[in-house]
Amino acid sequence: MSGSNKLHFVNFSQLRSFYAVARELSFTKAADLLCVGQPTVTTQVKALEETYDVQLFLRSPRGLKLTDAGEALLVVVRQIFSLEEQAVGILQAEGNQISGKLRVGTVGPFFVMELLRAFHAKYPLMQVFLESGNSDVIYNKLLNYEVDVAIIGRDYDDRRLDLIQLGRHEVIVFVHRDHPWGGRQQIDLEELDGQRLIFREPGSMTRRALEEVLDKHRVRPNVVMEIPRDGVREAVAAGLGAGIVSKTEYLPDDRLTALSISDHKPFTQSFAACLKVRQTLRPIEAFMKLVRDH
Repeated sequence: MSGSNKLHFVNFSQLRSFYAVARELSFTKAADLLCVGQPTVTTQVKALEETYDVQLFLRSPRGLKLTDAGEALLVVVRQIFSLEEQAVGILQAEGNQISGKLRVGTVGPFFVMELLRAFHAKYPLMQVFLESGNSDVIYNKLLNYEVDVAIIGRDYDDRRLDLIQLGRHEVIVFVHRDHPWGGRQQIDLEELDGQRLIFREPGSMTRRALEEVLDKHRVRPNVVMEIPRDGVREAVAAGLGAGIVSKTEYLPDDRLTALSISDHKPFTQSFAACLKVRQTLRPIEAFMKLVRDH
């Protein structure tokens, strides 16, 4: 048999150890994930590197980083273990029962809790793990196989995704109750001109929706902070400026007053998403079907 026709094999134990370390960027966390000792993981990855005479990780006092070869291998390995996950799902299936884990990424718990309640009621054997972040963070986690399904605030126009639109959500402003607007229920957009404003971090669809309206109408607020969602509420409560939030996500607080923008209202959208190459995995398929039925 000629060399070109020979089958090439890879040690799956070594490949699995590489995948775990690449996901966690930590040998210790990878060992915990695989339920083995750290020396085992270290040995497996070292053997893989030596077998193919390639360096997969850069090691420094600041931690691990994938090399270019490691990044390229990770793209393929994600697909391999996604298929393995699908095989396990088929083998474990009992009638219409679905068991296992579903990792859900979401732009905020408010958008997903009703879906998770319905999912758990229908599939009680499933374990659900929830991760939150802004839309760009969750979108990238979905592409990197770090979450199985996602609730995001933007249509990324990505052919790799199966997208289902969930809703449209008004963006509102909120201030400290002692703010000059504290006794009001709404403001005009132009009143934000020069106003001290606390923005969400880049990648937030709430921020993007407001910025688009502000730019269109040439309104220039004084952006004094850029912080994640959880920090905005406390910054506003401390009197540092006005904040913005999706009306769906706003929780009443005695310290705060919520105001609608009376004209030129900004809106965000929400979508459920999964990767098309993974949409036949039974837990993912079940979740997306539930979303469509809703």
